[in-house]
Amino acid sequence: MNKSKFAALVVGAGIVLAGCGGFVYTTVGGTVTGLGTGDVLVLRNEANYTQTLTVDGPFSFNVASNGAYSISVLTQPNSVNCTVANGSGKMSSEAAIKNIAVTCVPNVPVGGTLSGMADTGSIVLVNNALTTATVTTNGAFQFPAYGVSGQPFAITVGIPPTSQYCTVANGTGTVNNANLAASLTAVVTCVPAVPVQFTVNGLTAGTVLTMVNTVDGFADKFAVSAPGNYQFNWSWLTGRAFNITVDTQPTGQTCKVTAGTGFVDAANPNASRNAVVDCAKT
Repeated sequence: MNKSKFAALVVGAGIVLAGCGGFVYTTVGGTVTGLGTGDVLVLRNEANYTQTLTVDGPFSFNVASNGAYSISVLTQPNSVNCTVANGSGKMSSEAAIKNIAVTCVPNVPVGGTLSGMADTGSIVLVNNALTTATVTTNGAFQFPAYGVSGQPFAITVGIPPTSQYCTVANGTGTVNNANLAASLTAVVTCVPAVPVQFTVNGLTAGTVLTMVNTVDGFADKFAVSAPGNYQFNWSWLTGRAFNITVDTQPTGQTCKVTAGTGFVDAANPNASRNAVVDCAKT
């Protein structure tokens, strides 16, 4: 082939491919503003190429002069939320696109205060059923993941401390970066409670048996893989009815529950410790 008819010439920021219906690679990009110290933002283009940015400033991706482009946020920073303006379109010339604006605005901490937890306790709290915070001391707490201004938050108890029952007050609302205190008002209170326990016999080691204790429609599931004595994650206040059943059977075995129902009683804690699960080969 005659090299003069098929040549590659570097032109500025792009590469010109002459002959055979040649085209130009140029750039599409813009500017990021609003990133804070320690923030990490990952942008992605239509071809799934990415760029990681940690400070404000310009960015760009390569694109063909006749190609479509689409720039979006792949990974949001924690302390800010970033949106993309002018992020998609189709190139109509060889000129670089520089008008994409990625604007980041502060996110908002979500949390509150915890009281009543035993000194050696640990509680797992959940926000919007998505993000968790493990809290090991009484006092103020915050979720490691911030909330996006304008979005709702809903704090619930994921796993309470051992032998305690915890409730959440003021745990719902709307995140607002103009009113940071509004999402730091949750009050989590823990009090002593009665555990619900069960004994497993005959389970083949290495297989998985999942038990469930249902209390007022709430299902507390607990998986075990060996015979022994176990305690469900949730403890309960006096008078609550418990119902222990098998949720999923282990492979090759069938397990049956005896003494799996009753009422929790702080004056008689053994009343919720008598469940026995016997497993046998099927």
